[in-house]
Parts: sequence; structure tokens; C-alpha cells
Amino acid sequence: MGDLGFTLKKELFKSGASMVKFADLRDVEESRLNKMTYGISIAVALNPFIICNIGDGPTKEYHEEYNRVNNKLDTLVEHAGQILQSAGYNTLLKTTSKVEVNWESLYTTLPHKTVATRAGMGWIGKCALLVTKEFGSAVRFSSLLTDAKLKTEIPIDKSYCGNCHICKDFCPAGAPLGINWRIGFKRENFFDAFKCKNMADKICKAKGIKDTICGKCIEVCPWTKKYLRKRGL
Repeated sequence: MGDLGFTLKKELFKSGASMVKFADLRDVEESRLNKMTYGISIAVALNPFIICNIGDGPTKEYHEEYNRVNNKLDTLVEHAGQILQSAGYNTLLKTTSKVEVNWESLYTTLPHKTVATRAGMGWIGKCALLVTKEFGSAVRFSSLLTDAKLKTEIPIDKSYCGNCHICKDFCPAGAPLGINWRIGFKRENFFDAFKCKNMADKICKAKGIKDTICGKCIEVCPWTKKYLRKRGL
């Protein structure tokens, strides 16, 4: 199985992935897994030059990058699925078209962030975004489930944001409550997703962007700033 994991990572990195990690999901509620107990978290970093320019809100370039990366992630998930299926394993692809959002709660059955934290990809920031040491929150990610027993990473069960509250201070919606995430912590306890969505809708409408995006918390995050500095920005 180690060779399969090596092949998956090699192929996905070659195809444009920025991070690929494997998760043991046996501690996740079984009804959310469709009998698949392993997950693959795939991330693609956002263009740092574009992230630098969203301090005043989302730009058309950021919107294009957002969609480009989402499409790339769907392609990567499908590619991983093909590799696993060719090796005789079952998969459940969590591509954009297959993930259903409950608009009354703004939840999905199994968030990509759950797979990502179980795979040691990063932690949930006070702004409810995944934060990674490598790219801060300037990264988008997707996932797929499988019954292939992969060599998994150590899960991340708590936030590394500490006393930082920059995303709370700069959020135009006041959505972050300034409380650190930990495993089992409900989103409502540290972040108001409805305030975030409503403000993002308002901002995008004013800028002529047909989507619900903002990006302010991405741009101000110190972990993102560290990523940008590494790129000379």
C-alpha cells in the first residue's frame, strides 16, 4: 500500500497539487463516510501576487483564480479516483458538483476541512478557514474518500492561532468571534457563517462579481503573510 500512496502523491504533485496528505477517518461518524474509512486531502495554493491585491476586497483576478483553482482541484480529485479505481479500490469523489450544501445551516455532510485536519494538513482558523504552515490560508483544497488503507498522517486537533485575532479585527462582517478551534468544537461557537456569507454577497454585488467570496481574512492572516514573504512579496 505504501507504493500506492507514493504513486498517488507523485501523480498529483506532477499534475499541479501543492499538498497531498492521507487521513484515517475511522473516528468520524460512520454515516458520513459511505463505508470509506480513509481520506485524501488535496490542496492547491492560490497565486501569491493575486492575494497581495485583495486588501480592499475581492478583485476580478481573485475571482478568476478562485474558479481556476476549484476546477484544478476537481481534476486532481478525479485523477486520484482513477488511480485508486484502477488498483481495485472504491472511492467517493468530493468534487464541486457532488458536494451538496445545506443552505439552511451552510454545512455539508463531510467538510473538506474535516478530512484536511484529520490528514494533518492544517487547522481551522478563527475565520473558519483551513490554515496551513506552508501557505497560510491562501490555499484551496478538496478531498476524496476510499477504502484503500493508506499510510496516514498525524491529525491536527487544535488551533495554532494562539492569541492572534487579526482576522477578527479586519473582518468586514464581524464573523469571527475570536475563539480558537479545537476538534469537536461546533463552528457556531467561534464563527458566524451567515454574517460572512451575507457580507460577501454584498461586497461581490457592489464589485460586479457573480459569486460569494471576500478573501480579507486570507490576506491579513500572519501565516499567509509568511507565505507571501517567501515569494518576495
